[in-house]
Amino acid sequence: MKAARRIAFFNDIFARDQGFCVYCGIPARRPGPGVKRAPDLATLDHVTPKSAGGPLDRDNIVLACAACNNERGTMDADVFRSLKARRASPPDL
Repeated sequence: MKAARRIAFFNDIFARDQGFCVYCGIPARRPGPGVKRAPDLATLDHVTPKSAGGPLDRDNIVLACAACNNERGTMDADVFRSLKARRASPPDL
């Protein structure tokens, strides 16, 4: 994918997900000059990994902070989302 097309694709996903990580809900920072590595850096994540036949298209890509993208690894996206939701909710009393 050429650079201009890759940037447009990233901007499209960033706008669709309103700049928030779909897994933990934090605002994700756009990459830019001097912003190379940070837990809140916006990354694109394949819902179904490419290695499992997941396509590089809008329906299979979500915005994820770098921390969640790295933590998820190869875990199923729905399972990971549920795990993050359980960690974020207060315990029942």
